[in-house]
Amino acid sequence: MRAMFQSLLCLMAAASIGCANDPATSQKELSGTVRDRLNNRAISRATVTFTSDTRYTESTRTDGDGHYEMVVETDTDLGQVSAAHPDYRPAEATVFFDAPQRTVNLTLLPN
Repeated sequence: MRAMFQSLLCLMAAASIGCANDPATSQKELSGTVRDRLNNRAISRATVTFTSDTRYTESTRTDGDGHYEMVVETDTDLGQVSAAHPDYRPAEATVFFDAPQRTVNLTLLPN
């Protein structure tokens, strides 16, 4: 009986340690526009990707006005947002979620 009780305590301790180390995630809203750096025109169908510092990722595409928006899940307030389009060089910016909603605009140079 005592050995079974000790085994149960060990299992409970291991479970609580595992749960304590699991990072909590939260959802943040990220939006902005992607434009041509030379003429300031909107770039439609650009792929925009958010990657947190701990590698949570989310992607979307810009609409006809170059606008994007997404809800990202992350366990840290820091990350990178990048934009890519076949006719342009990719661009990247750091995003810091000091608020639940963040706007990041990107400009791309033509190839």
